[in-house]
Amino acid sequence: MPPNNLEPELFPSPSYLLHPLLVFSVVWLGVLLLYSLHLSFILRYSLEDVASTILSVWIPFAATIGIYESIRRSFSFRSHFAIPKRINYDLLRRRLRICFRVWILITIFEIVVSNGLPIVWALTGSSKTYVDFGIKSLHGFVNSLQVAIALGYFFLFLIDRKLAQLKVPAFLVCWCAIVINRNMMLVTLLEFAVLYVRIRGLRLTAAFKLLAGVLIFILVFGFIGDIRQGSASAIRELAQPTDEYPDWLPSGALWAYIYITTPINNLVFNVYETRPAYNFLFPNTVATLFPSVIRVIIYGDQLSDAESGQLVVSAFNVSTAYVGPYQDFGLLGMTSFSVMIGIICFFFWDRNSLKHILMFTVVTQCLILTLFFDHFFYLPVITQLGWIWYFFLPPLKFRPRRIFSAPRSINASSSYE
Repeated sequence: MPPNNLEPELFPSPSYLLHPLLVFSVVWLGVLLLYSLHLSFILRYSLEDVASTILSVWIPFAATIGIYESIRRSFSFRSHFAIPKRINYDLLRRRLRICFRVWILITIFEIVVSNGLPIVWALTGSSKTYVDFGIKSLHGFVNSLQVAIALGYFFLFLIDRKLAQLKVPAFLVCWCAIVINRNMMLVTLLEFAVLYVRIRGLRLTAAFKLLAGVLIFILVFGFIGDIRQGSASAIRELAQPTDEYPDWLPSGALWAYIYITTPINNLVFNVYETRPAYNFLFPNTVATLFPSVIRVIIYGDQLSDAESGQLVVSAFNVSTAYVGPYQDFGLLGMTSFSVMIGIICFFFWDRNSLKHILMFTVVTQCLILTLFFDHFFYLPVITQLGWIWYFFLPPLKFRPRRIFSAPRSINASSSYE
């Protein structure tokens, strides 16, 4: 049965599969395992060098979670898990519909301004690419609205189990492929997976479905990558696989492996080859929180390459979420960043209202993708928190002011204020 309006929120306690420390450990220690295989000639560093860099970000995060949990238990903070609240599902649906229509209008305008679509440009051999699509400084807000809408509708599907609720999320995922935006596709699908586990848990059948989804995503990811590069053989030229790499695997597997391992490769390169700025303002860390136009005005030429740093191979241009903090303040900057995201993630982990569950989904996605980007300070992603806050904002009630009113009775029991 679909939920009624103002139904109490009675969500289960979060699965420990989504505990911030477990998630962070699986991601960062998992990439260490993959890197140790050295299936590409691009991966130039020893296992010891990579392990020392990974531990420099994992230990502060683990320590922060441990201290946070100890303080919470020591002071007997009241758990938020069992506090039933009420949610206006009708209002949520109405706001999702409004936001989706606004997104459609803005997207049509962007198509007109851009004079086409990236998928068409790629298939016709146009000189324009996916980076030429959209309106600068506005496109980030549009992307965040798109993902937030998809997340909201996917939650409604998880609650009332109506396949009709999947129409909008499915369309928005397909739209990511049309505009050749693998980052937003990855963000959207990852948030779906996190929210599914948070609301439904992870049974064996669901785990197999999730694994199948991951395999399909890898194939689609590789297909989109082949389109962007112009051919299926391009990845082998870029990735430089060793003789140990299994040639029978599809191109998507090589895309996935090289995209997972090269960010830490680039981070280690920056740690060993570049000198931090030691700037207390942390410009390279927070720069991506601003639209590109404002970013240039604020920082000018103070920035390094905030999103990528120095690269081993220019084609693989991500260097984890920690390259900005390292450029700003070295290893201490990386430690500070781990402490900050540890506090943020555990704060939302410890809350059980629907609004906070959706926000937890967003920050958990950010936590997982620290292996690639800094989405905690990335405008097109983190502003989802603002849209989610709007979805649950109580409706405004306008009460007309009474200009003329009858005088109060002298014998009235209430007094004047």
